[in-house]
Amino acid sequence: MVAVGLETGLALAERPATEPEPLDARLVLPAATAWGGAATSVTWTMPDGALALAGAVLLAVPIMLGVPYLSRRGRRRMAPAGSVASVTRSARSGLGAVGVAFLAAGLLAGALTTRAGHRGPFADLVGQGSPVTARAVVLDDPRIIATAAAPGVGGRGGPSFAVPARLERVSARTITLRTRVRVVLLVHGEAWRGLLPSQHLEVAGRLARPQHDPTVAGSMLVRDASPRPRGRPSLVQRFAGRLRTGLRIAADGLPEPRRGLLPALVDGDVSNLDDSLREDFRAAGMTHLTAVSGGNVAIVTACVLLVAAWTRRGLRGRAVLGVCALLAFVVLARPSPSVLRAGVMGVIGLTAFATGRPRAVLAALAASVTLLVLAQPTLSVSVGFTLSVQATVGMIILAPGWHLRFARYLPDRLAEPLAVAAAAQVACMPVLAWIGSGVSLIAIPANLAAAPAVPAATVLGVLTLLVAAVAPAWAHWCAHAADLPCWWLVTVAHTAAGLPSATVGWPQGLFGAIAVIVAVVAGPALLRRRVTRRIAAAALAGALAARCAVVSQVVVWPPRGWRIVACDVGQGDALVLRAGPGQAVLVDAGPDPALLVRCLDDLDVREIPAIILSHLHADHVNGLPGVLGRRRVGQVLVGPLHEPAGQWRLVQRWAVRAGVPLRALTAGSSGRVGAVGWTVLAPRVLLHGTDSDPNNDSLLVTAQVDGVRALLTGDVEALAQQAFLAEPGAETALRADVLKVPHHGSANQDPAFLRAVQARYALVSVGAGNDYGHPAPATLRILRQAGVAVGRTDIDGALAVTAPSTPGSAGASVRRDAIAVVRRGRRDGS
Repeated sequence: MVAVGLETGLALAERPATEPEPLDARLVLPAATAWGGAATSVTWTMPDGALALAGAVLLAVPIMLGVPYLSRRGRRRMAPAGSVASVTRSARSGLGAVGVAFLAAGLLAGALTTRAGHRGPFADLVGQGSPVTARAVVLDDPRIIATAAAPGVGGRGGPSFAVPARLERVSARTITLRTRVRVVLLVHGEAWRGLLPSQHLEVAGRLARPQHDPTVAGSMLVRDASPRPRGRPSLVQRFAGRLRTGLRIAADGLPEPRRGLLPALVDGDVSNLDDSLREDFRAAGMTHLTAVSGGNVAIVTACVLLVAAWTRRGLRGRAVLGVCALLAFVVLARPSPSVLRAGVMGVIGLTAFATGRPRAVLAALAASVTLLVLAQPTLSVSVGFTLSVQATVGMIILAPGWHLRFARYLPDRLAEPLAVAAAAQVACMPVLAWIGSGVSLIAIPANLAAAPAVPAATVLGVLTLLVAAVAPAWAHWCAHAADLPCWWLVTVAHTAAGLPSATVGWPQGLFGAIAVIVAVVAGPALLRRRVTRRIAAAALAGALAARCAVVSQVVVWPPRGWRIVACDVGQGDALVLRAGPGQAVLVDAGPDPALLVRCLDDLDVREIPAIILSHLHADHVNGLPGVLGRRRVGQVLVGPLHEPAGQWRLVQRWAVRAGVPLRALTAGSSGRVGAVGWTVLAPRVLLHGTDSDPNNDSLLVTAQVDGVRALLTGDVEALAQQAFLAEPGAETALRADVLKVPHHGSANQDPAFLRAVQARYALVSVGAGNDYGHPAPATLRILRQAGVAVGRTDIDGALAVTAPSTPGSAGASVRRDAIAVVRRGRRDGS
C-alpha cells in the first residue's frame, strides 16, 4: 500500500460519522487534462505542428471565453426564468473549452521541458555518445548503485553512484551549449557520496542515451574519480545535510534493522536500510513507510499547528508557521513526488485556513496536481506521484462513505482508520496491477496494525533530528525512545510478509489495470444480491480448499527467500543473484535475449547494478541486448581475455549503445551490490594454446548472496581447474554451499576440483537435447558420489536456491541445512 496521508483522516476526525459532505469537483477536469497532456508530451516526441496548434489553442481559449462572458453576464441579469437551460449549456461549453486549454498547456509544458533531450544539438551529442565537459548542478542526493565497483581502466574502483543533475553548460570539441537539461551522472568513487543538492560541479565524461527514463535528457559516464566542486551548496542545503547526518549518527546506536528504518521514515535517508527489511515492507504492502511520504508531511504540519494553537496565535499566525514548517520539511526530506504533492496541497489548504474559507480537499488536490504537472511535467509519468494522488483521491472520495458504513458495525476508532486504509489501497490497485506488483491481501490489515506507530515514530524521529543539531549526546536517548514504534513497525512487516499468499499474482499492464477496475466496481454490485453472495461464498470456500489441498503441490515462482536463480535459457548460462527488491547481479546472459528477459520478468528484476561475464562465448553473452538499454544496468564487468575478438566487439557495441560502462575484472577484484558480494579467484595467469582459451580463462568467482556462498565457474575446464588447485589455499577458497557446474557439466572436469568445493547443491545450466552430450554421465556420477544434490535446467527448468530470511543479519552465513533448491519445471511440459 502506498502513502496514507492524514489530510482526509484529520478531516474525518473533526466530525461524527454522518452523511459525507458534497465535493467540489470543478478543478478536477483542468487537473486531469493538464496531467494527460504533460504525460503525452514527456513520453512521446511531439511534432512542431502539434505544438504550434497547442500554443494557438492556449491563446485562443481565454479570448473565446472572456468576450462572451461579459455579454453573458449582462444577459443573465435580464434573463427570464426559462433561459436557465441556455445558461447551463453555455457553462458546459465553457467547461469543455477550459479542459482543452489545460490539455494544451500540459502538452506545451511537457514538450518544452523534454525538447532538449528529443531534438537539437544536445540530443545529437547524446545520440553520438560524444565526450564532453560540462557545468552541472546537483539536484538530489547521490544514489548508490554498486557498493564496490570493480577496478576499471586505470585501476579505479570504489562504489558507484547515480547523481541526478542539471547541465547548464556543455562543451564538445568546438561546440559550447548553454542549456538546462536534466541528466543522470554515473560516477565511481567514495568521494561522490557526500554531495548535496545545489552543489555546482565541473564534470568530464561521455554522454549516453537514458535507459527507459523519459524524465531525463541523457546520462553521462563521468571519468573523474572525485568531484570538482565550484563553490559550496546553498546555506539551506548545508543545514539540511547537517540535520540528516545528525539523525543518522543518533540512530546508529539502535539495533539492526531499526537503525536504518528511523532515518528512512523521518527524512527519507535509506542509505542504511536493510535489504531484507525493505523486502518485508514491500511484501506487507507497507513500502511507503520506508521513505518519507505525504503522511509524514501531514503529521509534522499538524504538530506545528497544534503547538501554534496552544500558544494562542491567530489563524494567520498559525497558517504562516504551518507553511514554514511544511517548506522546511520538504527541503529536509528532499522533494520526492509524494512529498511535493502533499507540500503543495498543504500550502493551498493552509492558505484557505488563513483566509477563513471552508476547506475543499478535492479542490486543493486538483489544484496542487495542476500546478505540479505544469511546473514539473516529468511528475506526470512518475509512479510515486501517481500512487500518491490515487491514494489521496481514494481517501477523499471513498473513505467518508465507507467510514459511515463501517461505523454501523464497528467502533468509530476502528471504523475510521479502516475506511482510510481500505480506500487508499483500493484506489491504488489499478496502478499497482499496471506495474506488476500484484494484488495484496494483507496490505490493509498490516497498515491498520502499523498506523498507531507511524505518528509516534515520525514525531520522535523529528525530535531526535532537532536535538542532534544542538546536543548530540541527548539525541541518542531520543532515538531510543523512537525505537519502540520502529520495533512495532518491523514486527508487523515481518509477520505480515511471512503469511502465505500475502500477495496474489495478477496480470500486469493495461489489461491487469482494467481487470482490477472491473473487479472493484462489479464486485460490490454483485454482492448486494443474495444469490451472488452465495455463489461468492461457495467460490471462496472452494478456493480455500484448493489452497490447502492443491496449491501446496504447485510451485510458486519465484519462491520465497530466493537467493540465486539459474535461468532456463537453453544451452548457455545466466545466473541471477538477488541484491535486493527489484535488484540483482547477473552472471552471464545466455544465448537468447527473449529467454533472459522472460526469466528476469518472472523474478521482477528491474535494475541490474552489475553484469559479470565469465567469458565471451555466444552462449554466455548473446542475451545482453535483452537487458542493455531495456533495464537499468550499472556496469558490465568482463575478464582479462577479450576473445573471441568478434564477440568482444559485439559486447563493446552493445554497451556503448546503451551507455553502460565496461570494466575489467582480474584475480583479486571484489565488489558488493546490496546483499551480493563477490571476489574473483582466477585466472591469475592467462592460459594460451589450450583446447579453448576462452573457456579455460573464464572468470572463477566466489559470491556471497545474503549468507549463501556460491562458486561460479563459467566454462573452466580440467586444465584450468588443476592450475588453480595448485595455488596455495585453493581448497579453502573453493568451498561453497552451491556450485555452478563448469561448462554445462561436460566430461572435461577434474574430479578433485569438484570434490574440493564440498557443495551441498550443484546447478547445471544446460539445454534440453543439446548436441554436446551435456551433462556428461561421468560428471554427474562424481557429484553424486560426493553427496551433492544436482539440479539441471534441461529437466527441472529454472532452479532457485532459497534460504530463510534473517532480518538484521546481512552478511551472516546461513546454516547449510536451511538452504534448499526449488525446481520450477519446464514450461513446455517436457
